[in-house]
Amino acid sequence: MGLSYNDVCTIGTGLILIGTSFIMGVFYANQTYDFPLLFDRDATQEHFDNALRHYQTLFHTAPTVKYILAGVSLLGLIGGLIRVYKPNPDLQLFEYCSLALYVFGICVFLTNVKTGIDCSITRNWGEVTENQGLAVIASSNIILLLLFVGVIVLQAGLWYSRWELDQRLKVFYANEAAEQTAKVEPETDKKEKKKQK
Repeated sequence: MGLSYNDVCTIGTGLILIGTSFIMGVFYANQTYDFPLLFDRDATQEHFDNALRHYQTLFHTAPTVKYILAGVSLLGLIGGLIRVYKPNPDLQLFEYCSLALYVFGICVFLTNVKTGIDCSITRNWGEVTENQGLAVIASSNIILLLLFVGVIVLQAGLWYSRWELDQRLKVFYANEAAEQTAKVEPETDKKEKKKQK
């Protein structure tokens, strides 16, 4: 037996959740360095220097590690595309928004985070100071995490909507069956009375 589209959609949801969770884990690890830069009023230059060294280290990450991140990210994107191929008309906005948030998250990485990591090596931060540039990377990481949290919330909303619909359909079909049974019983009784006469 082949897979139905609903089965493929379940696989798509799994791919989205795998990609999203993996990416969030990778970028949540940066909060050790990012959080003090943005939210600690007592942050010192040492915190900025630690963040700079961290992002310089990330720049020199082995290509294999980068390829794995790209591959898992691509899996999540494929999952999103599977889900919007034939979306449920009542839930399609959730599907499209989920895919859009996923794509925006990748764009934030490519335009802000990756560029900032490159700048940590060249030390050319354009019109901002180095500390401001590091703060931009930190805030971009948080924006990225919030976007992917949004993806998970939307996926949870989609799951709940489908679950609730299934529950309502079960009740509806049960009521329909009960009504049919109620209609059949009087007719059976009438036939039995005629036979007795």
